[in-house]
Amino acid sequence: LIPDPQRVTANETILEQHSRGMTPHPPRLPDAVVFPKDKEEVSKVMAFAYEHEIPVVPFGVGSSIEGHVIPLRGGISLDMTLMNRIIEVRPDDFIARVQPGITRTQLNAHLKHHGLFFAVDPGADASIGGMAATNASGTNAVRYGIMRDQVLGLEVVLADGRIIRTGGLSFKSSAGYDLTGLFVGSEGTLGIFTEITLRLHGIPETITAAKAVFPNLEAAAKAVEGVLKCGIPVGRMELVDELTIRAVNSYSKTDYTPAPTLFLEFSGNRAAVDYDVELTREMMEGEGCLSFEFEKDVSGRNRLWEARHSAA
Repeated sequence: LIPDPQRVTANETILEQHSRGMTPHPPRLPDAVVFPKDKEEVSKVMAFAYEHEIPVVPFGVGSSIEGHVIPLRGGISLDMTLMNRIIEVRPDDFIARVQPGITRTQLNAHLKHHGLFFAVDPGADASIGGMAATNASGTNAVRYGIMRDQVLGLEVVLADGRIIRTGGLSFKSSAGYDLTGLFVGSEGTLGIFTEITLRLHGIPETITAAKAVFPNLEAAAKAVEGVLKCGIPVGRMELVDELTIRAVNSYSKTDYTPAPTLFLEFSGNRAAVDYDVELTREMMEGEGCLSFEFEKDVSGRNRLWEARHSAA
């Protein structure tokens, strides 16, 4: 079924790599790892496995913490990393069609030339297929939504090898069943994604990150409530508690105040962002904020968000 024998392996090291993700759950070895290059090969493997009752578990880059990439009953681990092409970018329509093996960072590096970016950021450099399979979210969810909000359509190979398409290229449709929404988040149990149609967004003119420290969790929660009620278009907003801040300081050698901390990010045109930051600062101080710091340059923003990702 796979013409290149090097793309079907039972090498012990490769089996071990595909026995787990980043989850604490115990690993289980597959019997073989297969690296397909196109949807036809995926279809042939699935039809063969269906006929012979062989379990198949799709595998991206292994960054998952859910445990769904663990082949509990052995069988085939279907590694999708060779299917990593950008099939099409339609910048005027804010749409891209990609294969599942491309990672978020690879996609955004390409989209940057069009002034666009893909908004979902789970922290890890996960594959787009894996992110769709787990309905990934992340720090941008408060503004842009989660993975299900970004997937417009899918090409899926079903368990018996049949290939179907769901959704389409339009942002809005009420025609028929929402099969795309059903497959997104199914964690590889309903089918194998071989093509994903994504919604894209324009890169904002300016970005400012901020860190607000509070005396307790209640004050931080009240501040979040106020920001959302005022309709401030905050791009990211993440709460990290005192114990986690202490762990971050220990792990990353930082010196953040060990107290409940909100990490925020604002994006848009410069005047609007400056106004939103100042309004947010006033609201935070009204809720007892102990300190409010912000960073406009890339390195400063990255340092702030590194703490949040370390906490995750």
